[in-house]
Amino acid sequence: MSMKPWTASALAVVLVLVLRVAPAAANRDYVTHKVKEGDTLALLAAEYYGDRNHAVFIMVANKLLHPRPLKKNEKLRIPVSREVTVAVGDNWEALAENYLGDKRRGRYLAEFNGASPDGSLAAGVVISVPFHVTHTAAADESLSSIALAYFGDARNAQMLRGYNFLTADTLPRGQSIIIPIHHVKVRDSVLPPADAESKARTEKRRAMVEAAGEKLPHAQAAWRRGGYGEVKRELIEIDLDFLDADRVAAIGTLLGAAYVALGDEDSAVATFRRVLERAPRTTLSPYRYSPRIQAVWKKAGGAGG
Repeated sequence: MSMKPWTASALAVVLVLVLRVAPAAANRDYVTHKVKEGDTLALLAAEYYGDRNHAVFIMVANKLLHPRPLKKNEKLRIPVSREVTVAVGDNWEALAENYLGDKRRGRYLAEFNGASPDGSLAAGVVISVPFHVTHTAAADESLSSIALAYFGDARNAQMLRGYNFLTADTLPRGQSIIIPIHHVKVRDSVLPPADAESKARTEKRRAMVEAAGEKLPHAQAAWRRGGYGEVKRELIEIDLDFLDADRVAAIGTLLGAAYVALGDEDSAVATFRRVLERAPRTTLSPYRYSPRIQAVWKKAGGAGG
């Protein structure tokens, strides 16, 4: 089996790896493969990951110390990153606590997904959760050498240090750290299908994004001509939980302002507060909104522009 990117020292790492199983069985970080005639570790790595060189993770998951021929019908664990559909109220810290074992890893989960740790999450968005392996130092090892072995890039040492809440750049002999394998993702074609609830959230997000794109321009035009009731009718059915923060701010502030204009201050305050929960950096411009609307906005906890 070809392992070109791995150095001899990196291959030795395999001997001290233990796959870390996810806390929730329904969201486990592996799939089970029943071996067919002709299957090899390298071919399975290519099938699941698109890269033969990732066979090392299949070996780790199945406690194989070296490549060997596979037996027809034997069952193998294939470690995979998980695709998680965000639910209403989820945030990076809560997802990290549930899937990565510690809420402090929320910033890394966001970064692995190309997002800002400070940003809010829209329900229905699908994020990728890495699987874990545990590395135990056979001798004193630098985090740079460990990062180089697993990621091919020593610059990941700082990520490993932060991810494991370490205070030093060297791992003493016998000490273990968790390696988040965020750069190896299973092919969509071999992933288990999403459950019904996840599909429903994804579909609702699609519908809300489409509705927002259609209705917001109409509501903005209605606002300019003083049609506050029309603004309310256009926007009230849009669920802000399923929209990105920028769209939440645009729709929520306009709907809240319409409530103020219609004399429904309680609904305005509730809408403004929802905006601030999802998009806390939102401000209202005094040039666009009246002092009365600004006052209700401040009552909800918002700041002026």
